[in-house]
Formats: sequence, C-alpha cells, structure tokens
Amino acid sequence: MGGVLTHTIIGIVIALIVHFMHYKLEFSLAAFVGNLLPDALKFGITAIKQLTWKIFAVEQDGFYQFLAVHTSNYANWFSLGFFLFGATILLYHYHVIKKKKLFEYDELYVFLLIGIVMHLITDAIVIESNAWI
Repeated sequence: MGGVLTHTIIGIVIALIVHFMHYKLEFSLAAFVGNLLPDALKFGITAIKQLTWKIFAVEQDGFYQFLAVHTSNYANWFSLGFFLFGATILLYHYHVIKKKKLFEYDELYVFLLIGIVMHLITDAIVIESNAWI
C-alpha cells in the first residue's frame, strides 16, 4: 500500500487547514477520510476478495488493477457525487430530508471530494515505491 504515511500526513494537514477555516470537526474529518478513501477501497476490497488480513501483502492481481484504475479516476468520483447529489435532491423533494440537512450533506461531500482530489494529486506528484513512503 504505497504512501500510507504520506497520505496520512497530508490528510492531517488538510484536516487542520479545513478545521481552522470552518471550525467544524465533521468537515475536517470528511477531508481526512476523503484523503484515505481511494486506497482504503482499493486495498480493503482486494483484501476481502483474497480472504486475507494482511493489507500490506495484497497481491496485485487483475481485480486489484481494476479497482486501481477506477479509484484513481477523477470522473468516477465526480459522477458518484452527482448521483449522490441527485439522490439527496430527490429525498428533499419528497420531504424525507430537510433543507438544512441537504446543505450539510452537500458541504460534507465537497470536503470529502477535496480530500479525494488531494489524494489523487499526491499520487500523481509523488512516485510511491514503498509501503511507508
């Protein structure tokens, strides 16, 4: 799992910046989780499929490569966001969620997306060759 330490440090820095700008813990946690989410999905789902607890020893087979391609694509994350936004608008339209909650969900997704984009930018800039670098 390339860049565990790098992504964790960058996630903490992003979370601190968001926290000092907005003073809301849930926004900073969303940015932190967003920074770790692509690798957590990629390695977690692959480990479950390979029936192993050793996340750092996951074999990079065809399924792993499939997840790696799809979790490192900006378009997939933005289209997922549009789907979630549409679902929340539909729930708002049928009065399942209130307007205030709708705006909170949208803000949380924006900060989650900021974390994901920072993760993908870090992957593009830093060549990860080790599990901890």
